[in-house]
Order: sequence, then C-alpha cells, then structure tokens
Amino acid sequence: MNQFEKLANFRDIGGYRTTDGSRMKTGVLFRSGALSKLTENDIKKFEQLNIKLICDLRTEGEYQSKPAKIQANDTLHIVNVPLQQYETQDGDRRKILGFLFGKQGEEQFDRFIRDYYRRIIFERTSYVNDILRLLASPENLPAVIHCSAGKDRTGIISAIIQLLVGVPYEKVEENYLLTNQFYAKRLEKLSRLMGWLSLFRVTPERVKYIMEAKPEYLHHIYSEITREYGSVEDYLHKACQIDTTIVEGLKEQLLE
Repeated sequence: MNQFEKLANFRDIGGYRTTDGSRMKTGVLFRSGALSKLTENDIKKFEQLNIKLICDLRTEGEYQSKPAKIQANDTLHIVNVPLQQYETQDGDRRKILGFLFGKQGEEQFDRFIRDYYRRIIFERTSYVNDILRLLASPENLPAVIHCSAGKDRTGIISAIIQLLVGVPYEKVEENYLLTNQFYAKRLEKLSRLMGWLSLFRVTPERVKYIMEAKPEYLHHIYSEITREYGSVEDYLHKACQIDTTIVEGLKEQLLE
C-alpha cells in the first residue's frame, strides 16, 4: 500500500496477469492523487522510482493553483492533459453541497457522475489520445498519471490502459476500488466533521456515498464502450483516432 506521507492514493497499476497469460509489468506505470503536498521524505521516495513523466489530468486551473512539489528537469517532464473541463468532488463545491444536503442528493449525484464519466470517454477523446501517445514512448516511462484525488479521471484512464493490455475486468475493478482503502481514514474523519458542521443533517452514509469509488460507475462506462465499439481497443482506434502502432507500442512497453 501507499508508503508516502502526503501523497494520497498512490499505487502501481501493473502486476496483473492478462487474459492471454502475459503479465502487466510493475514499476512502469503508477497512479495517484495530486502531487502538491509532498514532504521532503515523499520527494526522496518519489525520486527513487526514476519517474520520467508526470501526466497531470487536472484542469488548467487546478494545475496552476496547486502545482506539484516535484520540479521538472532534464529527465522528468510534467505534462498537463486536462481530461475534463470541470472538476468532480474537488472542484464543484456548490454541487457537492447540493448532493450532501438535498433530499435526492444520492440520485442527483449518480446522474452527475455517470454524465461526468461519459463526457470524458466520448467528448475528450483527443485528450485520451494525447495521454496514450505520451505513455507509449519508452523515454516517458516509468510514469505517473494523476488528478486531484486519483479517483475518477485517473481511475478511468487506468482502467482503459489495463483493459487494453488484457487485464481481466474483475481485476481492473479491483484496482479501481482500492481508492476506498486509501481514503478510508480520511472519509471517516470527513464524515464526523460534516456531521458536526451540519448539526447532523448530513449523515455519514451520505458522505460515504458521495466520496467513495463505486463499481457501478466503472461498469456503466465500460458497458457503453463495449456496446458502442465492441472493445476498448476498437474504442481507442475509432473514437480516439489512435494508430495501431501507438497501441502496439504501449502494449510492448507495459507487458512482459
């Protein structure tokens, strides 16, 4: 699990057996939350990973207001690829308050997050293209992909990559849901705080519902991709206009 002090939700997305008996490499591609609160010890641990690329999926506003504590240099590149035009939990506080306090907050949140995922998959295809092109280049690996919490935007891209190289869906979902383990203590504290601040009008169950990663959100978008395109690879070719050479190059870099 995460050995960093202030780097949340950090993990390797490799190590899984694929459907054809290959294995997704470890130590090559990582996912995490924002890199804006790293301690000196965190920076030392991060440097030991020999990261060549930080792919920041946050909006330009998030990227500018909370920059990474790690500095780009001759061997480390930091690239901002805004996977969405607006934030989820971290940015749209007005909406979140509505979800927390509203009588139909859970239903409204479900609609919001499903639409959010759908927009990324079907409207931000050129950005998906950019991300995979970066990761297919050997000089950019090892790499870290991250957003703010490392849950939604990062979760979607991580899932697409794992599915592309042949990781079984149940293992992709397992990795996606690890976010809940990383944030369990923070969620407990937040639930108590929201209870006190709202004079207990906001229940711990409602906070948990809003903040947790849920398998049905990932499954919904995976179902839409396969229904529309048949497979993740065909989605990348047809919707994201990614060349076969890029796809095969990425597989070569990530499989052993």
